[in-house]
Amino acid sequence: MNSGLQCMSNVQALTEYFLTDKYLKEINETNPLGTKGKLVKKYAAFLKHLWFGTSSTYSPWALKQGISEFQPMVRL
Repeated sequence: MNSGLQCMSNVQALTEYFLTDKYLKEINETNPLGTKGKLVKKYAAFLKHLWFGTSSTYSPWALKQGISEFQPMVRL
């Protein structure tokens, strides 16, 4: 999970999309098959902590918890 998140966070266009909150206007909260925007908001919060946080370390616990809520194969 760590290496995957590091790779995704270094895709400049994708990270900029989340850090500038452009993703907010495209969240589909009514899709019955989706996560109602919960997962994408947790990913955006993760990126903001990673890029703008004051700590030199950060545990993506909330993101992992969000993933496990919608994908049982990801155990806590």
